[in-house]
Amino acid sequence: MKHINQLAQQLQVSPEVVRNICQLLDLEINENTIPEQVESQLVNLKAAANKENMSLEEAARHLIEMRNSSEELGDRKFNKREYIKQRFGVDPEQASGDSFVGMLYGDTDRGIQLGQLRHRVVLESSTLALEEFIFSGTGDNLNEFDQAQERINSRIENDFFGKVNWGEESHPLLLSTSAPQQKQLKSSQQKIKQSQKK
Repeated sequence: MKHINQLAQQLQVSPEVVRNICQLLDLEINENTIPEQVESQLVNLKAAANKENMSLEEAARHLIEMRNSSEELGDRKFNKREYIKQRFGVDPEQASGDSFVGMLYGDTDRGIQLGQLRHRVVLESSTLALEEFIFSGTGDNLNEFDQAQERINSRIENDFFGKVNWGEESHPLLLSTSAPQQKQLKSSQQKIKQSQKK
């Protein structure tokens, strides 16, 4: 246990700031003494704040914002009708409900729900990882962290964004399936006509 005045001196802030941060972050404080675990967390938070050129209060508020952040779609809101039209070249609201496109259009609501769930899981897990990073320290090997970050960025660029059709050209799956099917239909129609002549 450390007296709040000693910890405030160590953190180079006023005791009131220490009290406010403990209250904001729901950290235990016993009148004028701070438990060792809370002291350690505040020292780590101060180190992270210094690294980012932030005050201790700004770092605490930033941490809270990350905890409470909710899904923001911004200007590029997902439009399921436009998505299906772009992917399959058919207006799903004009297609019959039992057609392939009609069924896919109905399934997009489940896809949206899954996307929202995955978004929340990513937000929550990244926030928890940041909290652990702040409160448990940085560790000794930052090189592994940088390598992991590079792998993540590479996978996002290549495996996700590289495979998204941004509407600049026809979807490659549509190109590969539509042309050969027409040829097969023509050749099978010719075979039928030839067999009828015989």
